[in-house]
Amino acid sequence: MRIEIFIDDERGPRASFEPPGQFELDTSDLADGSHVLRVRAAGGEGPAGNEEIPFVVRNGPGIAVVGLRTQEIVRGRVPILVNAYESRPDAVFEPGRIETPAPIPTWTWVLALVVMTWAMWYVASEYRSHADALAAAAPGVAAPASAPASAASTGGSPSPSAAEPASKARGAQVFGNYCSSCHQLTGQGLPGVFPPLAGSAAVKAKDPSEHLKTVLYGLQGKTVGGVAYSAVMPPFGPQLADADMAAVINHERSSWGNDAPLVRPEDVAAARRGSAPAQAKAAGR
Repeated sequence: MRIEIFIDDERGPRASFEPPGQFELDTSDLADGSHVLRVRAAGGEGPAGNEEIPFVVRNGPGIAVVGLRTQEIVRGRVPILVNAYESRPDAVFEPGRIETPAPIPTWTWVLALVVMTWAMWYVASEYRSHADALAAAAPGVAAPASAPASAASTGGSPSPSAAEPASKARGAQVFGNYCSSCHQLTGQGLPGVFPPLAGSAAVKAKDPSEHLKTVLYGLQGKTVGGVAYSAVMPPFGPQLADADMAAVINHERSSWGNDAPLVRPEDVAAARRGSAPAQAKAAGR
């Protein structure tokens, strides 16, 4: 029995040998494209056997075409980008030569825009939620619902204890910006370093004179609850307007369990001038 090897429709075999045997297919003389390897085995008086194996040869440069797909329907002028590259056994591989430049698809830009928009919305909403959570967690931010009604029923102007929610929120914000680094958002201060405001006698006093003076002009070397604090509290009078000063003092006097009479911007102005606040005058009658 003999085996004969043919390529495509060749008349003569490329190899002929007795089975079993090995055969090396040389494709260097074949054109790039589809081909068929035909194996014919014959022996004795019976019929010959045939086996066909399709294969594709790609010895020439690789070709990339951008802008036209198989069976695509086109009209008018069609811009087409064509690139070719090859690799030989002794050649240095250059990745840049096989990269075919192509425009970024429109859907990529749309997706990037959607992701950026979502990211901006997410950051903004998270920031707003965080700010709302801080404001809600700060004691004394919400105004008592009965306070405006009481003021209206008496026909007088709202008292300091009926301060608007906006003023209370402002007080929490000013405290967070100027005071919380020392006295902490909890009002507990730092032991041995900065005194607590929660339960402080000066903060809870009916007469806010000392509280006003301390915030306006600062303080150093104060003993609170038997503990001496040497840290310097800077004066905030030059930094804060009367309304902001009143708001932050009221925040301290109505937070962390404190429940002291509140002050008005007029009281801050009077304290700046050296006059006693309204509460002190009322107490002295």
